[in-house]
Amino acid sequence: MEPVQELKDYHVNEIHLHRVLVAIDVDDFTSSDQAFDFACTVVKKSNATLGIVTVVESKDINVFESLSPASMDDKRLEASHDLLTYVKKAKEFGVENVKPILTEGTPNKAILEEVIPDFKPDLVVVGSETKKVLGKTIGSQAEGIIEKSPVSVIVAR
Repeated sequence: MEPVQELKDYHVNEIHLHRVLVAIDVDDFTSSDQAFDFACTVVKKSNATLGIVTVVESKDINVFESLSPASMDDKRLEASHDLLTYVKKAKEFGVENVKPILTEGTPNKAILEEVIPDFKPDLVVVGSETKKVLGKTIGSQAEGIIEKSPVSVIVAR
């Protein structure tokens, strides 16, 4: 069949989103807020489930903090609190089904190897790094997620 004929015969197929995953970086609110706004808007319009993931990275702590197991517990507690705040904000916006996801490791590896296979999203939304911070932020890892994700990824700026 000729390419022109293929286009003429083509009909747009509606895409139904059931699960959307948004990656939140508590160290870079500016990149996260754009991704969060986008994901909430898409999920609200499609009545999908919103997964909100944040990754606690152990390499972000300094040598002195690493000597105290309480430091990692503090980071987990802070990340959990921030994650629940995002859940509250999504629900206030009108998103009905929200699942918080807290994990640890390198952001793109944790998201690609653990979160995506477990949550099974139809779409992943990430922000783009807006400022340089220590460690591997989700914004700085967006390229790896885009390149290796088995599902569609949108970068919100």
